[in-house]
Amino acid sequence: MTLDKLHKNIVEGTGTVIWPLYMLFKNKLKIVKFDDVVLRHGTHAEFKQTVRDDVNRNGLLCPMVLDKDNVLRNGNHRFKVLRKHGDASLFYVAKDDAEVNFFSRMNVKVWEMHPNVNDLSFCFEGKMKKYTEKCLHLFTDVKNVTP
Repeated sequence: MTLDKLHKNIVEGTGTVIWPLYMLFKNKLKIVKFDDVVLRHGTHAEFKQTVRDDVNRNGLLCPMVLDKDNVLRNGNHRFKVLRKHGDASLFYVAKDDAEVNFFSRMNVKVWEMHPNVNDLSFCFEGKMKKYTEKCLHLFTDVKNVTP
């Protein structure tokens, strides 16, 4: 299966990089080769197929989340689907568990809201608010935040 909706291009020295549609916190993004990502969790065949179908329909919506040691903390199913179609992607690299939780929950919310993500107000509403409150520092460098 070719995932025609993927936005990807060749980056010298890295190979084919798969780009997410929503890159909301640019200062936390890093291009990481798939071979450098540490996997700790397995996948479920049924959900992997759901993710594959979604990526086929929409492309990669959100960056996967790594901790500071390149351990994949969010996006395991996306990773397993994408690594067959490229060499690297942009990942959110979290400095601590609060950021891992924030980016992971934010990704779920963005996935649910797509294509109606117009600003970051959803980060301060409902269940998302408790994760945002622990990571307000991410919002202080406005030039690195994209609505």
